[in-house]
Amino acid sequence: MASDRPTLTAERLEQAARSLRPAEREVLILSARERLSNDEIAERLGITPERVERLLAGALVRLDRALERQERLWWRFW
Repeated sequence: MASDRPTLTAERLEQAARSLRPAEREVLILSARERLSNDEIAERLGITPERVERLLAGALVRLDRALERQERLWWRFW
């Protein structure tokens, strides 16, 4: 249940973002912080909007998994 998750802090998000590939991180930052559309990101990076969409989707999946790993209790890793 989502409400069972610990509070999302900037520190936890930064730590999780380290697990992203550089291209995924860049696309995520351009989308979330700079509020650029996929077409604008594609133009800026010289890639297709479809590639932007795939990178953004991959970034969100990896970010979610990294945050989930942070929440696991240490004995659940074994």
